[in-house]
Amino acid sequence: MDVKVVALVTLLVATLALSEGKPVSLSYRCPCRFTESNVAKANIKHLKILNTPNCALQIVARLKSSSRQVCIDPKLKWIQEYLEKAFNKGRRQTRVGKKEKIGKKKREKKRKAAQKKKN
Repeated sequence: MDVKVVALVTLLVATLALSEGKPVSLSYRCPCRFTESNVAKANIKHLKILNTPNCALQIVARLKSSSRQVCIDPKLKWIQEYLEKAFNKGRRQTRVGKKEKIGKKKREKKRKAAQKKKN
């Protein structure tokens, strides 16, 4: 009987060691299972863009009127335009950042020179 118990325990340990999947309760679920495509841009208070390795691009919006969160279809035209503007704005700020600092220094010099002339 001891041999049967040892064999059963060995079999269970081997099965657990070879299983690579996570239990269903621990697996990650995508927050957006369903998307809405009839949400107006004026009704949105806040947008959250989620990009995870397990899920496609997901956009969660908080509505102004009810503070309810809904998932918006990322293929909507105004969402595509919004994402394009946000992406280009981020790229432009990194490129223009140095020029803005130079412009700020010149403005400070001009302001100091104007103050000296007044005095």
